[in-house]
This record gives sequence, C-alpha cells and structure tokens, in this order.
Amino acid sequence: MRIRHYVRPAFLAGLLSIASIALAADAPAPADSATAPTAGPHMGHGGPGAELHHVLAQLNLTADQKNQVHAILAGAKPQFESLHTSSRANQDAMLRMKPDDPGYPAAVAAAKENSAARIQLASDLKTQVYAVLTPEQQAQIPAIQDAMKAKRAARKSAWKAEHTDTGYPSAVR
Repeated sequence: MRIRHYVRPAFLAGLLSIASIALAADAPAPADSATAPTAGPHMGHGGPGAELHHVLAQLNLTADQKNQVHAILAGAKPQFESLHTSSRANQDAMLRMKPDDPGYPAAVAAAKENSAARIQLASDLKTQVYAVLTPEQQAQIPAIQDAMKAKRAARKSAWKAEHTDTGYPSAVR
C-alpha cells in the first residue's frame, strides 16, 4: 500500500481548507449571512483540514480571529511549499529507483523525514489556530464534530440503502 496516496491528498485538502478560511477574511460579507457560508468556499475532498474548516465556519470567528488565522497560514506557506517541492522530487526519484538500488534506503529515509515534517507543521498550525479561539469556541468543537460525524453516518447509510441491489458482492460495495 502506498501511503503517499492517502497522506498527500489529505494533507493538501486540509491545507487548502484552512487556507480558504484565511482567504474568507479578505472577502466581503455576503448579503444574507444566515444562509451563506461564514468561512469561504469548500476546497478539497476531505481530510482533517476539511473538518477543521467546517468546524471553524460554525464558530462564527470574528474578523480579528480570521485575520490571525490568515497570518498563521501565510507564515507557514513557504514551509509547506518547500516540503511539497522536496517531497515531490524525492517521490519522483523513488518511482524511478528499484528497491535494490543503493540510493533507495536514503530516499526512503528522506520520504519519512518529509512526512514527519509535514505532520509536525500541520500539528503546529492546528495548535496555533486553536490558540486563536476563545474557550467558549473551543468548548463547542466536540458537539460540532459529533454532529458532523452523525451527518456523515446518515449520508453513508442513505448511500448504502440506495446502492444495496447492485449485484456486486458485499466486499466490493
């Protein structure tokens, strides 16, 4: 199993989702704020950052909080770009190498270092973003996450109910 197929898309989707929050701070407020999203457009297909995006959107961040999140993300952007460039170059090299190539273990070690650095940077950013929230906003997060989990489970159940008679074995569904 290639971990990069799961780690990179989730990481990038998370970063893009968080970035959309920061960009929303610069966008004009919608005319009908009761129906319009509060944190900008949804970007990406999911992952941990997407959940954080949706949580923050429901916390009604102040303009100051949005600006602080924007500053946090803007400060980390060069690090993310550097890690992405390094990871991509290393990945391309590994794809061309055979496992018995003498440089392969070093490439694997570099890939591990890049992954660890990305995870640490994402964790540091999440910690910094949480520090911007008030204790009341932080206390709301578990309930928001539980509601999101329930919605996902309901969508999954509805999808399964709609697609149960596909003729495929249950392992394929």
